[in-house]
Amino acid sequence: MRKRNDGIRKRCGCARKNWPKCPHPWHFNYKHGEVHYRFSRDREVGRRIEGKTEAEAEAERIRTEIRSGTFRSVASAPHGTPISAAPDTMTFSTFAAIWKEQRGAVLAAAPDDSYRLKTISGFVLPCASGLTFGDKALAAITAEDIEAFRDWRKKNGLSAVAVNHDLKLLRKMFNWSIRKRYLATTPFKLGTEPAIPLEREIPRNWRFECEEDEDRLLTAANPHLRGILVALLDTACRPGEILSLQWRDVNRHRREITIRPHKAKTRTERIIPISTRLAATLEMRRVRVDGKEHPPEAYVFGDDLGQRVKSVRTAWENARDAAGLPALQLRDLRHEAGSRFDEAGVSVNYVSKILGHTNLNTTTRYLNIHRRGLHDAMQKLEAHRPAVAQPLHNGDEDAQDNVPTKGTSLPS
Repeated sequence: MRKRNDGIRKRCGCARKNWPKCPHPWHFNYKHGEVHYRFSRDREVGRRIEGKTEAEAEAERIRTEIRSGTFRSVASAPHGTPISAAPDTMTFSTFAAIWKEQRGAVLAAAPDDSYRLKTISGFVLPCASGLTFGDKALAAITAEDIEAFRDWRKKNGLSAVAVNHDLKLLRKMFNWSIRKRYLATTPFKLGTEPAIPLEREIPRNWRFECEEDEDRLLTAANPHLRGILVALLDTACRPGEILSLQWRDVNRHRREITIRPHKAKTRTERIIPISTRLAATLEMRRVRVDGKEHPPEAYVFGDDLGQRVKSVRTAWENARDAAGLPALQLRDLRHEAGSRFDEAGVSVNYVSKILGHTNLNTTTRYLNIHRRGLHDAMQKLEAHRPAVAQPLHNGDEDAQDNVPTKGTSLPS
């Protein structure tokens, strides 16, 4: 009986059952239409493949590219020769469409990336007779082209954060093109050195000045937005994570909500306890207008029928302006929440887990020290001063007369 191996095999004398452990390289064998593909898996991937699981994953990736018509083999090239798999006719827009289908669609920020790619592709390159970024051949794009786009975005008043999002997206795409053998090099590197540095970002340091600021904001918000604001302030979640929260992610008995990996920016699951204030908010939203509980697939902060609400921008801007907080941004509430956990004495490791960060350095950027904390620090310093030094700072001239002069000794 013929045995199937899903396109992976070894050309050695070892028994088939020993292939996962034998030291010989894996090979690929697959027929699509009238074309038969046979080559060394290590050579095609450009590195040593050890286990069978990894070999099967790479085989599935190659089969998918063959079926979609995007596969370009490097197996026939002399060993060590860089190959540009992207033909001269492949434009950046064509490559972007392939990237979105095979890679971009599974990323958390897929809608945002689509908007950025539309902006990037429509940018008219200087000194190129009307040629746009999207119409230029992928292999012909240079660091100067990317820098021209970056300067154009900065000239239009985009913040360093927004510009860096564009640069990071392009860098990610060009790195992917190398892994997929579309290109041999990326314009973001000159040898091993970075060729296009990111813009220096100035961290936002916005915090509520006092408790009345939060009270005015919650009072100005409509009931739906008020629930979202409470969730943001008590969980330190991202707005998108709260808006995509479903009732199946809420455990009322354990008083926990779960942020699923496919809804998180870092693609990692995290569990966040529910505060008493948030529990009351969830209890009010648990029942629909017809008196029945929302089903598990309904969205917690959706409309009356549990359908997802994708944006609350208009309601947010109205509430923010009515509360007299024009500089406040919705994303600032995540910084506010993380800083509150820190000020409450929560370990930075737990704060990092709640925020969903994979790096503690990222967490420290969110922990904006509040003015009240600074004043508390000064009060602790004042309380720690020696009693004899206190009159020097209170403006009391009579007390200053009692300060010992040079050559005298302090009282015991």
